[in-house]
This record gives sequence, C-alpha cells and structure tokens, in this order.
Amino acid sequence: MTKETAERRMTPDSDLVARMVAKDGAALDELWARHSRTAYAVAIGILRESTRADQAVSEAFLEAFSVANQFVPGELTVLAWLTRLTRRHAEAMTVQTA
Repeated sequence: MTKETAERRMTPDSDLVARMVAKDGAALDELWARHSRTAYAVAIGILRESTRADQAVSEAFLEAFSVANQFVPGELTVLAWLTRLTRRHAEAMTVQTA
C-alpha cells in the first residue's frame, strides 16, 4: 500500500460526503472505490442482470453526488445511505420492466 493510498483510506466516509457537497469529484471516486462492490451486490440481488445492476449503482452514486448536502451524519452510515440509494434505483428498474 502506498502512502497516498493509506492517507485516502484514513479519510472518513462522512468527510468524503462533505467534500462531495463542494462538488469534489475525487471524493466521489474514493467512495466508489470503497463501496461500489457492496452496492453492486445489492443491485444484482434485486435485478439479477449485471448490465442493469451496473446502471443502478452508477445512477445511485451520481445521485449521491447531486444530493450530498442531504446526507445527515449520524442518521445513517455512508455505506447504508449509498446502499439505500442503490436499492431504490434497482427497485425502480424492476417496476419499469414489469
């Protein structure tokens, strides 16, 4: 692990969300690196199709970037917030195809 990687991992998720409020794309990239696999597991469990699961995760993370100012630290963990957004996007996709 490089020094830069170690420093990135020491940044709390909630601080990354605060940076997203200021439209820091690197903060979104870091949250993606940390949590996109978990979000994908949620989406694939709902959609059962990888392309659509990828789309749901991407849409959820883009929404997170857009509404980062609505995240309330202490109400949910960042991971729980991201997976909730992912679940909502995935479930909406099932309704669209039903």
